[in-house]
Amino acid sequence: MALPRYIRENVSLAPFTSFGIGGQARWLAEPANRDDVLEAVGFAREWGVQVYVLGGGSNLLVADDGVDGMVVHLAPSGDFGRIEAGGDRLSWSVGAAAPLAAFVRETIGAGVRGIESLAGIPGTVGGAVTMNSGAACGGIGRFVVAAEIVRFDGTTETRGRDDLGFDYRTSAIEEMLALRFDFRFTDRDDPFVLRDSVRRHRERKRASQPLTIPSAGCVFKNPAGDSAGSLLDEAGCKGMRENDAVVSRVHANFVVNQANATAADVFRLVVRMREMVWRRSGIVLEPEIRLWGFREDFQHFPV
Repeated sequence: MALPRYIRENVSLAPFTSFGIGGQARWLAEPANRDDVLEAVGFAREWGVQVYVLGGGSNLLVADDGVDGMVVHLAPSGDFGRIEAGGDRLSWSVGAAAPLAAFVRETIGAGVRGIESLAGIPGTVGGAVTMNSGAACGGIGRFVVAAEIVRFDGTTETRGRDDLGFDYRTSAIEEMLALRFDFRFTDRDDPFVLRDSVRRHRERKRASQPLTIPSAGCVFKNPAGDSAGSLLDEAGCKGMRENDAVVSRVHANFVVNQANATAADVFRLVVRMREMVWRRSGIVLEPEIRLWGFREDFQHFPV
């Protein structure tokens, strides 16, 4: 049976990740509409393979052997990339494949306060909501009113915020495929004030994070009341390396790909980082980056 044009076989996932690392997807589906999504999920169910949902790939480590499943990467064109404001400019309907940077820029231009702290975070709105990305003041999930989702059994539904399981750097959306989100904001501000806040925020990030070298952002979540970066720094992790995978000397919670690091290099390095923090402080760090295609997770290694 011929596959639809939007499904390709044996496609490298490395170009789809900010690390620039990873093997092939057995199938990569880039659906342009809801019917395509349902068809792709149906193929995966028929073939008995796992469905993986790929957003901007900015917090993802794909195994060198790739993934033997169906990777769904929503096409950013059409509905999945659409950003629409309601009449009062406080309500927004946003496709899951819309760039997060574009959504932040449009809300700021509309004089809406809420997600300006996400400026500079790469990836898609879908990825940001799924991970409940945000700053110390809270995650983007607190502004989500509803989400249109597809379950991996092929059923669809619209879920309200209370049924989306938002928590620190996670949500129930990780177990499904989101197509679109409805947001509701409450606060307004002068766009010039918001842009100045973004400018200062970006200056702080440029000074404190290795933004010019491939990475997947923060490796570990912050423990309650503490900073993963500080704990890693105090444990002496800066500069540690596994071949071309290196712990940044700018920020100890970043692993960077200096040239030709493999996923195995990154994995081994992260396990070592986690162990060093545990030995020094007794704190077990939880990973923030997601793993695809690995036989073991970081937590399977004793500390």
